[in-house]
Amino acid sequence: MSDRDEIKRNYRRLAQKFHPDKNSDDPYSTARFNDIREAYETLTQPAKKNAWLQERWLQQVMHRHVGETAPLTPYLIQDQVLKTEKYISTADFFRIDRYGMVQQLEALISTENRECLQKFNEPEINRTIIRHLISSASPFPMSILKEFIRKLELLAADDLESRSLISQFKKTLVARQIKEKYTLPLIMLATIFICLVIYFTARR
Repeated sequence: MSDRDEIKRNYRRLAQKFHPDKNSDDPYSTARFNDIREAYETLTQPAKKNAWLQERWLQQVMHRHVGETAPLTPYLIQDQVLKTEKYISTADFFRIDRYGMVQQLEALISTENRECLQKFNEPEINRTIIRHLISSASPFPMSILKEFIRKLELLAADDLESRSLISQFKKTLVARQIKEKYTLPLIMLATIFICLVIYFTARR
């Protein structure tokens, strides 16, 4: 049996196992089925196969992990969110690329990821993702979080609990922005006042 026949045989076996019609349209099975179909098309079409081999070679050269790619599911997105939160919590905030980090947070709720989360329709996972994204974004200023918040609201949709979390987050950011705006002038005024008191006391 040739390699192509072996690939075709394995594809048929896995496709039958994970086909949506045989799994009551279960979204996890559908995600796995789509990955299997994409892998089959890559391995049986020379142009796609060559492109995949070049990409794999590049990953090996750059010492990146090469292995099976998990299908896009809410659990995968949640795992990525948790890893990002952990990285931000341990990073040096004064040296971190704030704009780049916020862009990475936005990528976690890209159109593709939001569509995936909405398709699987697991509200509790979505709320968990939103909570951890808010925690990750909390150190950053309101001025660079506007697009991130817009995407969060799109993900929340009509879920009242999620929208409440986002609303409270926005209020916290606004309050902090106001505090930061007036802190320096107040410190300067207090310093001037103390200097004047010292000056007039010394003249007596």
